[in-house]
Amino acid sequence: MSTTLVRRDGRGEREMRGKELQTSVFNQFDGSAWYAQGLTTVAASVNGPVAARQEDYRKCHVRVNVTRAARVPQAGGTDRLCLEQEREEQRRTDGETERLLTTFVEAVVLLERFPRCVLEIHVTVLGDDGSLLAVATNAVMCALLDAGVPCRTTIAAVSVAVCAPHDNEALLPLTSSGASLSEASSSASLLLLDPTMAEEATDEVRSVATTTFILSNPNGGGGGVLASNMHLYPHRSKHVKSVSAKDFAAMAALAARAAVTIFTFMQNCGVPLE
Repeated sequence: MSTTLVRRDGRGEREMRGKELQTSVFNQFDGSAWYAQGLTTVAASVNGPVAARQEDYRKCHVRVNVTRAARVPQAGGTDRLCLEQEREEQRRTDGETERLLTTFVEAVVLLERFPRCVLEIHVTVLGDDGSLLAVATNAVMCALLDAGVPCRTTIAAVSVAVCAPHDNEALLPLTSSGASLSEASSSASLLLLDPTMAEEATDEVRSVATTTFILSNPNGGGGGVLASNMHLYPHRSKHVKSVSAKDFAAMAALAARAAVTIFTFMQNCGVPLE
């Protein structure tokens, strides 16, 4: 008998959290965006491209800076070590987010049009309740479009968690009514769209990995997955040994369908996608 998971926030397995978007929120920047999925909220602002004396004369240099509005507080006694570990984990996460966002921007923006220039992007994490890289990427994309920065395509980012099925449980196939995805239906693992922090960081749903997919707008860039970044949870390897190729294909298919809803949402909010 098949069962389906009801998540803590009431969503189904293949349901995203509510989205909110505002653009041109900071007048002092060339472009800006405030974007949220559930309680994960990011503000992104863009300056440039502007001339810079010390930069490469052949191309534009990209600088991405990630900060958090709420930092880990100071503490003493027995709490100090735990808070230091949390603070170090935040620094590691923010550094990885900076590197990945830089890579995405360099791939999307037509940097060759702006030699000896610099493009500065400031990302502020206002709230982190999971799927942070996807939310930050979507915020940056909207800020770039708000600034009128020329891009090869418009991208949307979607996070999908893969979870080990519970013992003696058969899970519903990934495909919804009317869809035909053989690779999805053969996936033995549970897939959760747009996972929360609790779903990513705890054993609540036995998640073993979260993958963030970067997808191109099918109406302007041909669609498809441009890049992906998988974060494994090795301390949960007792649940499954690895993410199978079928699971990964199912995750990509789910992300592609979710990206269409994000592009539609951006367009409905007045973001110029093409």
